[in-house]
Amino acid sequence: MGKGTNRLFTAQKYYESALGRPLNESEQDNLNKYGVVSASEMEDHDDELAPGQCICGAFECNDSYAHWTSGY
Repeated sequence: MGKGTNRLFTAQKYYESALGRPLNESEQDNLNKYGVVSASEMEDHDDELAPGQCICGAFECNDSYAHWTSGY
């Protein structure tokens, strides 16, 4: 099994565990083509935040820089 195939197998097992069921044909196809099972996972959600709001949802967050640069 190649690295790409192994990565997809691991992702498939992760999604199936999170969903509590096997992936359906459409979800499997999306995972193989795009690396995600749902188009909503590719959406940019940054536009849902208000000005001055941290990615964690807080306003005036003391850790805002770390959240935006290192992930939340």
